[in-house]
Amino acid sequence: MASNVPPLKVAVLHYQPSTDPMDPVVGHICDAFTALGHTPVTIAVHESVSPLLKAIEESKADLVFNVCETFADDYRLEVNVAALMEMARIRFTGSGTAGLLLAQDKILTKQLLEYHEVPTPNFLTFDGDTFEAFGRMAFPLIVKPAKSDASLGIGTHSVVKDWDELTRRVRDIRKTLNDESLAEEFIDGREVYVGVIGTPTKPEILPIVELDWGKWDPTKPKVSDREVKFGAHTDDSPFLEIAKNISPELQARIERSALLAFRALKIRDYARVDLRISDKGDAYVLEVNPNPYLEKESELAMAAEQRGLSYTQLIGRIVESAASRYGLKVRGEKTTTGETPQASAAVA
Repeated sequence: MASNVPPLKVAVLHYQPSTDPMDPVVGHICDAFTALGHTPVTIAVHESVSPLLKAIEESKADLVFNVCETFADDYRLEVNVAALMEMARIRFTGSGTAGLLLAQDKILTKQLLEYHEVPTPNFLTFDGDTFEAFGRMAFPLIVKPAKSDASLGIGTHSVVKDWDELTRRVRDIRKTLNDESLAEEFIDGREVYVGVIGTPTKPEILPIVELDWGKWDPTKPKVSDREVKFGAHTDDSPFLEIAKNISPELQARIERSALLAFRALKIRDYARVDLRISDKGDAYVLEVNPNPYLEKESELAMAAEQRGLSYTQLIGRIVESAASRYGLKVRGEKTTTGETPQASAAVA
């Protein structure tokens, strides 16, 4: 783009409890904005609504880069932060209320995927003491909280082999997480992740990333729980790599499923779609993640790098997608970097 296009002032909105250090990803994103020629500011939010809107207004930002994944220690309120900005007519990156709400509710996600003929494991839903089956079920099943995030409430104990174990797990989720449950057939196969960036009309599907299970205990079901995702890494730990040995036909089916899921759930700007590939070579969508974590070693950043996009360029593509939605002009990437000129506002 023309070099005389004015740069943007971008506010990075992030969750920040007063006792916690700032997530390093916020600094990574701000550094990317500096390299892109934009001016970043940070806005930290915890549990106050009015100061949040005031801080955004006082920042005079052209665009809010929303990486706020929770509010008041409740991940289910992530959607409310987006709704608040929508009501205030604030321009922000990532999915809006519709996309976040649909993706957060795993039952709604499954129903929409089925409607759009996206392969997904057969499942059961539980409402109080009753349940409804969608497709013929066979144990083992994996039981998930209906509205959990970041694998909360999910572990090897989530895989059940009979009705007694299923009933106990559903009751545990209701008691400990105050949530309903979703049980789906457990696909014991390869786990892959597909990044999608851009607008619904012009999305780009990134290379497929796979979770290599390393030296996983063969007696334990392969479940990508919080320990796998966020635990300390060792030489024996599962690790991410660019997927190999994916046939062109299977790749096409995986990419088609990711694209349909992106559009069906009204996702904006960027997403990560999680799938399992069965021993028979069938790919099933497990989850759709709007606004996935943007750490430099994340699945999305790894896939972008494989495509030839640096981390800075990935952040730029997200901004470009959002800017096109609001009619903002975006300047091209600079080739030099420097210290991040950050102002900050903390919302208690």
